[in-house]
Amino acid sequence: MALISEVSAIVPGEDFRVGLRIQHDEGFHTYWQNPGIVGIATQLNWSLPAGFSAAPIQWPFPEKVDMAGHPAHGYHREVLLTVTMTPPATLPSGEITLEAEAIWMACARTCHPGQQKVSLTLPVASTSKPDPRTRPFFARADAELPKALAEWEAKLLTAPDATPIQLQLTPPDGWGGSPDSLYFFSTDGQVSSDQEQAVAPGPNGSLLMTLQRSEFSPEGKTSLSGILSSNSTLGTISVRY
Repeated sequence: MALISEVSAIVPGEDFRVGLRIQHDEGFHTYWQNPGIVGIATQLNWSLPAGFSAAPIQWPFPEKVDMAGHPAHGYHREVLLTVTMTPPATLPSGEITLEAEAIWMACARTCHPGQQKVSLTLPVASTSKPDPRTRPFFARADAELPKALAEWEAKLLTAPDATPIQLQLTPPDGWGGSPDSLYFFSTDGQVSSDQEQAVAPGPNGSLLMTLQRSEFSPEGKTSLSGILSSNSTLGTISVRY
């Protein structure tokens, strides 16, 4: 685990990004914002100088991972969890140190919780530019942030809190993906990670996904949000009940 910066210096009042770089040992994975049936999402608990604020983590697209036979959501690959920092409008000259406590769970056949202090020191300057040493990591992280599937139509056929959840999807003309490869990563844990997600043909070229509601699902949600993945599709959808 290491904290890196996209820029070479902090400019007062100007947002910039930092990122937690995670490199996994062979065979191990860490977890996405909604791990599923097992696991703990990686956390960053910040200790920031006065006037600084940190936005929530921006999560790259997840993978299906397995912990001792329990399907979950996480990362085998190297990832960068990016966070936008907002500094105050005025800062003293010199250097600023940003600190956080990183908390994670790394699993293979067994799980190992981790906790580590990470920090980053940057100079204060009137102008800044991208750091060429870290720019490739942030460029890859940007490419791995899911974008909205604007050309897909989505409709929920079930009521709030009902199970199973039936999601009707209409892909755009020319979509060449395989229905059998579709998988829905629920952002807030409404959908179970350890139950089969069935896909069947629907009316007018649509697809009907049957998703089993998690026993730990939050109640009273008015919408379903997540990432739809297939062998030729990756992006976010959000649909109201």
